[in-house]
Amino acid sequence: MTTTPPTTVSSTPVSWARAWATARPFARPMPRRGAWYAVYGETSGDRLILEVRGRKVAVGRRFLEVRESRPTSFTVVARGQNENNPAQGTDDDLGRTYAVCPSCSSRNALFGKPVMLVCDVCGHRGEVAWWESG
Repeated sequence: MTTTPPTTVSSTPVSWARAWATARPFARPMPRRGAWYAVYGETSGDRLILEVRGRKVAVGRRFLEVRESRPTSFTVVARGQNENNPAQGTDDDLGRTYAVCPSCSSRNALFGKPVMLVCDVCGHRGEVAWWESG
């Protein structure tokens, strides 16, 4: 029988992590691709503890980009050619490419290739990080 070392969890964020696409859901609730989440600690394995929709969730480190501080630029998310778009055909459809606000994680429409963007939800103003979108 093996013992698992305890999980280390802080009461304040120790860093920030952005989730990237995976083949299937790996946590409940599922982190959204491109959104930044507060990191509160790590488990004994290769997982970080994130706060996702008010809950602490362990997510594999290999699915995350981690930074010391919350970024100020918008993340550009481009859906794949065959990737499901749950909002397709509705007023909420943002198309294949959209921006995620670094402050409130809301999705924002992109028209053309803007350099700056103002979030429709929280009013955050920042650069659009096209250089990170590959």
